[in-house]
Amino acid sequence: MENREISVRFGDKIIFDRFRFHPEENKITCILGPSGSGKTTLLKVFAGLIPQNPKVCAGKCSMIFQDHRLLPNLTARDNLAIVLSGKRKEKREKANRLLNDMELADAANLYPSELSGGMAQRVAIARALIYPSPLLLMDEPFKGLDLALQERLIRYFIKYWENEKRTAIFVTHSILEAILVADRIVVLKNGEKGAEVVFDRAFEMPRKDRALGDPKVDELRSDLHSVLVSL
Repeated sequence: MENREISVRFGDKIIFDRFRFHPEENKITCILGPSGSGKTTLLKVFAGLIPQNPKVCAGKCSMIFQDHRLLPNLTARDNLAIVLSGKRKEKREKANRLLNDMELADAANLYPSELSGGMAQRVAIARALIYPSPLLLMDEPFKGLDLALQERLIRYFIKYWENEKRTAIFVTHSILEAILVADRIVVLKNGEKGAEVVFDRAFEMPRKDRALGDPKVDELRSDLHSVLVSL
């Protein structure tokens, strides 16, 4: 993934103007910032949904959108299996295992219209995780889930990622989510000439040790809060 300049404009509004952003390979970069600062647009650029010349990322990627975008004519299981290659039985078995991890074993045969919003979002998360790509793009993946489920799925995501070590760009409005998962945290703001980086810090603390009350965690949380409330 090359560090190319990104320029995006919607009408008269400048979102990015010769903006450079290079996620570290096989690390999780979390992006925070107020609404309208370009977070989702940046993901779409990396996904190729907003074209750049030359391309920012030429390889495969998987993306979790804020809306689930499941195929309505396929069951939850088949929405996962369809992104895999191989024999049908093997694909369905792999999909079943991941649905079980996402606490959706009983929903494998349900169609998207039969799923609650939270269940559909978990299927979408599972589909992005199961797709074999070097780049994972995540747009507020745990938004709308209850707090206890969020915590369980974040722990599962971290476990899954540590086995795969894919390059990930994780957009969130939650300071705590960012602290729990990130190797690097970036804060964007929308300036007069488009998005600007106002905070960029690596966080190398082992994830298993990250908890509120730890001095390093609390210091980072306080710094992020101060930056975000000032925007």
